[in-house]
Amino acid sequence: MRIFEVVFVILAIGLLWHLIWSRKAPGRLVLWGMPILLVVTGLFHLIFEKARWQMGPAYLLALMVLCMYGARAYRNTIRDREWKKSILLSVPAFLLSALAICLPFMLPVFSFERPTGAYRVGTVTYTWSDNSRIGSDGTSRKINVQIWYPADSSSSATPGKYISNLPAFAKAIEEQYGFSGKVLSYLEQVETHTYAGTSFASDLKEAPIIFLSHGNMLGSRFTNTFQAIELASHGYIVAAVEHPGTAMISVYPDGSYAPFIDTSSHLPMEYDVQNHASIPVIKEQTQDIEFALQQLMDMSERVTESPFAHRADFSNVGIIGHSFGGATAVDVLYKNPVFKAGINMDGYLYGEDRDKPLTKPLMIMNGGFKLPELEDSPEMKLAEERRRERVLAQSGVELDIWQAGHLSFTDFPLYSPLMEALSPEVRRNHTIINEVSLAFMDRNLKGDPNASYLDVVGRYPDVTIRMK
Repeated sequence: MRIFEVVFVILAIGLLWHLIWSRKAPGRLVLWGMPILLVVTGLFHLIFEKARWQMGPAYLLALMVLCMYGARAYRNTIRDREWKKSILLSVPAFLLSALAICLPFMLPVFSFERPTGAYRVGTVTYTWSDNSRIGSDGTSRKINVQIWYPADSSSSATPGKYISNLPAFAKAIEEQYGFSGKVLSYLEQVETHTYAGTSFASDLKEAPIIFLSHGNMLGSRFTNTFQAIELASHGYIVAAVEHPGTAMISVYPDGSYAPFIDTSSHLPMEYDVQNHASIPVIKEQTQDIEFALQQLMDMSERVTESPFAHRADFSNVGIIGHSFGGATAVDVLYKNPVFKAGINMDGYLYGEDRDKPLTKPLMIMNGGFKLPELEDSPEMKLAEERRRERVLAQSGVELDIWQAGHLSFTDFPLYSPLMEALSPEVRRNHTIINEVSLAFMDRNLKGDPNASYLDVVGRYPDVTIRMK
């Protein structure tokens, strides 16, 4: 919760319970001072933090308190109240107080850590149609891509949104899944430390490019913002590709959308079965990445109004993927010579069989925090270990972050403290992931000999590394 929200909720709850149980008439200072303090705090909250629906019970509490103080000021006295009446009033007051505390706490307006790099971060979102791939509905495959880049600190710009098309996104969520899109309205207030469409950093000639590929079902182009803004602040162009069908939902400028398509959860949890189902999806996602790369190349050469026109270094391109996107990242490394290095974050190496080891630098980050009931079967683990031995045989490295859960490699644990059960210590784990990712890419894309992820690992006792 934010500072004025906390003060406002404490004041409203405290005053309500005082009014319910107080046996004496308040003095003039309390009678007028407390309501004024509550109103002023509320105004500060509305002006500097903006209203959000989770604060609804707190607003109702405040209104009740003001009405009760108004009634006492009008009567200028307090009638004797039986204890039974105070007890009866305490029941709804307790329920409302609990809601006033829990709702804004459990669904906070979260914020990202401020990026540590030298550059301000700009962002822009594009939708591109791949006319070479036509879907069953007869339309071209449309790809949303959000790009973060090092920006000029001297230029003024509008703060970037966490979800750039939130109203359309919320409407599509409501149509597809049946719950009110207004629930998501508070995400407009998330502080991303980015700026929409601002100019590229004037003192940076070229920037390497890193593609992000999200996980299955819950992933989207914006769900690794914590990682994208950090990399961009250190001089990278970061392009997050939203894969239609595996993203939670892909919403386009014309209002149409592509929902998530489940292709595997109904199948037996056997490695070969799951892998077979994944191959066509990974192939499609690899094509999404390659299509987005070509669009960026075309834009860099021809579209002068692009913030990063002629500033992208296409000789140094990397890729990072989470979960299913991690398998896509490895597939891209095998198939496309443009990509020089990649990171698979807590993902199985599903996809086509690899007879030869990967000759490009690949890091696999593993989350070590797993609930027993979510553990994979011994058969799944063994098959994955064998595949990793083949893929990583020449130039691979595995990193184990023992306090990271599967979703720790995304923004999701920031959404609610309830996620702590699945992804503990989210801020710390995000810091580790960012430091390792940056060192790995600095070494392999920027050719920085001083960049060492081994140094990063050495600072964290709960992180271990295995070199191939």
